[in-house]
Amino acid sequence: MRKQLILFTSITLLIVSFIVGMGREAEAKNADIPSPVGDIYVQDFAHVLTEQQKNELIHLGRQLDDKTKAQIAVLTVESLQNKTIEEYANQAFRKYRLGDQKLNNGVLLLVAVKDKSVRIEVGYGLEGALPDGKVGRILDDYTIPYLKENKPSAAVINTYKQLFNVVAQEYHINKKTDAKAYVASKHSMWLQIGIAVLIIILIILDNKFFGGTFTFMIINILSIFLRNGGGSGGNRKGGGGSSGGGGASRNW
Repeated sequence: MRKQLILFTSITLLIVSFIVGMGREAEAKNADIPSPVGDIYVQDFAHVLTEQQKNELIHLGRQLDDKTKAQIAVLTVESLQNKTIEEYANQAFRKYRLGDQKLNNGVLLLVAVKDKSVRIEVGYGLEGALPDGKVGRILDDYTIPYLKENKPSAAVINTYKQLFNVVAQEYHINKKTDAKAYVASKHSMWLQIGIAVLIIILIILDNKFFGGTFTFMIINILSIFLRNGGGSGGNRKGGGGSSGGGGASRNW
């Protein structure tokens, strides 16, 4: 009987030690995630928004939360602290406990300014309204073009508003914001057309005078480059961690 008691006590202590260790490890992982300040909907630690812009998004966040229990939060940071954007977003999502506990209907927009990386993390309860493909298109249309033009506030505001529109529609809320997808300027469009015309002329001249030698070489170089990944710009990563139902990431 005494041996059984000692064995039981030892096993209990081991289990408790393991649980405590896991808790401390989780706390250590979350240590790099800034604690939320004020309303959960806007956590602008990279200081990309004005006070007026913050208040506008907080107002939208409160409205949606009151009517649906869904929570959309934006988190801007300078750096990911050597984490991947997926790891950081997953840990921030957990730390901020976004969305209703039962409905798990939170959404996190994470922007890492110095790392030039952005992700939208989606809770399980909203993965039907915001599947990975749709989230990726939102980033492509409302986020990345503005970030490439060094307009982070416009990227955050328009992305947040579009996420609001999608979630509000999912819950049949009769409200829509003025989210603006990026539209290339006429100057930019003409520049792209000019480059395309120049490339066509060069290909014609190459085929006429050099038998297409240079065109063939360029195509081979590009094919090798693309097979090897082609660098970090515009990389696409789908899927989320255990705290979310999905999401998408981009670099700019």
